Amino acid sequence: MEQNYHNILLVRASENQNNNYFKLLKQSDVWEAYCGEEAYDKIGGYTGFDLKNWITQNINWHTDLLPETVEHLTNSNLLKYLEW
Repeated sequence: MEQNYHNILLVRASENQNNNYFKLLKQSDVWEAYCGEEAYDKIGGYTGFDLKNWITQNINWHTDLLPETVEHLTNSNLLKYLEW
């Protein structure tokens, strides 16, 4: 890779919701890893678009997905992955 190349990882969930793999990447010298508000700030900085505000206004996982899907995710304890 080019010498000035930066690997950037952006994760929606806040750091206290992230898994250990994300934390390892964040601590590495290879990745610039951002999560939660920092991730949205980076996206806005690169694109000039307030993605978090758009998501807040336009996405509601519980009503946008089929009820059967929400039920399956709930029963399987997987709803948190929609945030990740």
